[in-house]
Amino acid sequence: MDWIDEQLLKLKEKIKAQSLRKTMSLYICIAIIAVIVLYISTTVFCDGWKELVYAKYSLDIKSYTNIESLVKLELIDKVILYGSSIIKEYSIVIYSIIAIIITSNMFYKNKIKVPIDILKEEAKKISRNDLSFSCAYNSGDELGEICEAFDKMRIQLIVNNENMWSIMEGQRQLNSAFAHDIRTPLTVIQGYTEILLKYYPQGKITEEKLLENLTLIQSQLTRLKNFSETMKDIQDIGEIEVNQKLTEFNLLEKNIKENIDGITQSKDIEINIYNKLKKDKGYFDESIILQVVDNLLSNALSFTKDKIDIISEWENDVLYIYIRDNGKGFSKKELYFASNPYYSSRAGIDGHFGIGLTICKSLCEKHGGKLSLNNSTNGGAIICASFFVDKK
Repeated sequence: MDWIDEQLLKLKEKIKAQSLRKTMSLYICIAIIAVIVLYISTTVFCDGWKELVYAKYSLDIKSYTNIESLVKLELIDKVILYGSSIIKEYSIVIYSIIAIIITSNMFYKNKIKVPIDILKEEAKKISRNDLSFSCAYNSGDELGEICEAFDKMRIQLIVNNENMWSIMEGQRQLNSAFAHDIRTPLTVIQGYTEILLKYYPQGKITEEKLLENLTLIQSQLTRLKNFSETMKDIQDIGEIEVNQKLTEFNLLEKNIKENIDGITQSKDIEINIYNKLKKDKGYFDESIILQVVDNLLSNALSFTKDKIDIISEWENDVLYIYIRDNGKGFSKKELYFASNPYYSSRAGIDGHFGIGLTICKSLCEKHGGKLSLNNSTNGGAIICASFFVDKK
């Protein structure tokens, strides 16, 4: 029995691997052979009963075709002869109908039902945006190919959705970066404007100081304009290009100091700048470095107690800028997750949405450096932003 079961299983798998056309042709051939065999068997069976009736009345079935005209038959013999004639005449039609029904049902059950159910289930899942259901049907026929194509479509939909979400996430980060990074120039403008509004009407600001403040405000407005022009044509933070130009480090320090003066006008915080650079100039993108420093300074202002140190160093063609505060510092969890998108221990408070450090990390990497988070030995957080600077 095991051998028979094994052979039947092999035959079933072989039939399953055949195309629908070949399988249907095979089923039809088997049905025709079965109908012919059954019809012949039925004909022999009916003729056998007829012979018994003829023999009962000592008549030869080959010589007499109408026994009722010769002798008076018993009722049972009439039923046998009439029934045999009817069965013999219509059995071919009955067997054909039964064969069609059985063949079509078997063909549907063995070749169509399973893949159709799989495809219907997959269609329902996809309509609910559930792409976890695998449309797998191991068969060499056309429906197997359709299931395979359907599953490839499902996988492609997953890829497309991932790409779409990646684009949307990139756009979300870009929008957050834009909103986050215009805050510092606006704060600087606000600081210098408040000074002018407060002291100029009292005559406490000289014309020279007035012109200086207006120039600083104008520089911040120009920076905002350039930043907006840069951001409007990109779809992701990673698309921001680094434009390195030969620039004096003193000019970079001057711009950082001007931003600090504008930001801290209304804050009672001590900010110290320590310049340990041994180079006069280098090739770097000043706007990117200022953007990183602004973000780090903005975060430090939110967490420090009353003091921030900004330290600049140069080593092996790398510019290091340290922002150190005397706040509570980073927790172990924050040291690991703080530079991830939208992570912040104060997310949503005071305008902090966990995007600043992510922007800084991306910009540092674009400039050939990196962003490192640590805690100072004296307490507080210390963040190091490094940038590759060509010294040509």
